[in-house]
Amino acid sequence: MKLTYFNGSGRAELIRLILVQGGIEFEDFRCASKDWPKMKEEGDFPFKQIPLLETDELKICQSRVIARYTARLAGLAGKTSEEEAMSDMLVVAMEDDLLEKYWQCTFFEKDPEKQAVLQKAFKEETAPKFLDNIDKLYQKSGGDYLLGNSLSYADLAYYRMISDIKAVTGDDIGSDRLKGLYQRVAALPRIVNYEKNKPESEFT
Repeated sequence: MKLTYFNGSGRAELIRLILVQGGIEFEDFRCASKDWPKMKEEGDFPFKQIPLLETDELKICQSRVIARYTARLAGLAGKTSEEEAMSDMLVVAMEDDLLEKYWQCTFFEKDPEKQAVLQKAFKEETAPKFLDNIDKLYQKSGGDYLLGNSLSYADLAYYRMISDIKAVTGDDIGSDRLKGLYQRVAALPRIVNYEKNKPESEFT
């Protein structure tokens, strides 16, 4: 199995975390940004985009599809159809409602003044409101993880999300309960080993 993406977190980090935590061996191929135009032109990339996951049987692009597929392979998608739906909901919300806004105020917006305004709003309004909603759902689960007492890819998505947005929010990452969730995932042996040995990223 081979995962191709840039040398950064971006839209592939959740997939990497799922594969790592699931104990699934894969090649973490990280291409330089300068090499992508030639790779895209000459390579076999569906829809000419990455991340791309390759197995012996198929090639898959679209980061959410890859995340769901690998989560099922790793046993991290949820134990029931209801849990699968909840984990999918949480992951999509984290990406659409928070990470996209984080990328906008740190990566996509190039004007320093506009960037500062966006980051202030993100830290003081966007992130706290979103984390409060996550906290309410987490409290209802009644367990150590977002779906109860079983780790799912939603927990890995949460860990990844917080790891990224702390560049703007600092340690102001919600309730003590949510901080505990982050620390719990961060302490998983396979995650610890991955974080210790992964290459230095070009971007988050």
